[in-house]
Amino acid sequence: FKDRCCFHRSNAGETMAWSESVDTLLANKDGLAAFRTFLKSEFSEENVEFWLACEDFKKTKSSTKIATKAQKIYSDFIQADAPKEVN
Repeated sequence: FKDRCCFHRSNAGETMAWSESVDTLLANKDGLAAFRTFLKSEFSEENVEFWLACEDFKKTKSSTKIATKAQKIYSDFIQADAPKEVN
């Protein structure tokens, strides 16, 4: 059970806050871990990985890093037969 659930690590207030906002859930390491576990059980873990990659991309300032990250996002998640293709 310990490997499957992360709720026991956070206090009740934090856990309840996850239900109010996806941003709150994903900003909390335990919330993110619990959400990943759920998505993995639904065979859709790539969705949160895509979202996190896009959030990281939005924070990028360097134009060379922007181009590199954009290409990686495309090749990992968007192109046909990508290893983590999102639908």
